[in-house]
Amino acid sequence: MAQHRELAPDELADPLDGPSMALARTFSIIFSPPFVAIATYLFVAFAEPQLLLIGLGWALLTIVIQMVPGTLLYIYRRRSGQYRDADVSRRQDRNELYVIGALAVLLSVVVLNVLGAPRPVQALAIGTLALGILCGVINLFWKISMHAATIATLATITAFYTASLGLGLWACALAVGWARVKTRNHTPMQVLAGLALAAVVMYTVFSIVAR
Repeated sequence: MAQHRELAPDELADPLDGPSMALARTFSIIFSPPFVAIATYLFVAFAEPQLLLIGLGWALLTIVIQMVPGTLLYIYRRRSGQYRDADVSRRQDRNELYVIGALAVLLSVVVLNVLGAPRPVQALAIGTLALGILCGVINLFWKISMHAATIATLATITAFYTASLGLGLWACALAVGWARVKTRNHTPMQVLAGLALAAVVMYTVFSIVAR
């Protein structure tokens, strides 16, 4: 495969402006991977028949374990100038985030199992681990869209509980995919790969573990 230097969006020759670009950027912010991941865990925790505070507790525990290490690394790298843009557009810069993220998710899987978390919460954690490892391996050679992967995860999981909401979120997933291509963070194939991989992984893991 031919190698080429990956450009950050602000390095492109053409100006990135206009109403459609503003809308694409808004979608990218609203449906950023951390926000969507949090929404997914909250949905699963609250969708199960249990006390609201118990569900919130499981969700918060998992979110903290999984997201704090990667977030701290991201903040440090950004402040030190090692990540040249907020999206970490350079593929090589994402490798360490995948490694730290996978280790944090693995820890959450162990903790949830030991504490006896509801099976859907454990299933989501296991699926997140599998998806993160696969995306990390792919990232060694080719950049895959994590925006697409995370929104596809949410859409796939919600479809297990309510088809109408799942369908609506898949419509959002397509909009997010368009946004990532529009802002030139990803190619159409990178977006489609993220959507497809997340859907297959989450459907498989959730079907086996949660049910």
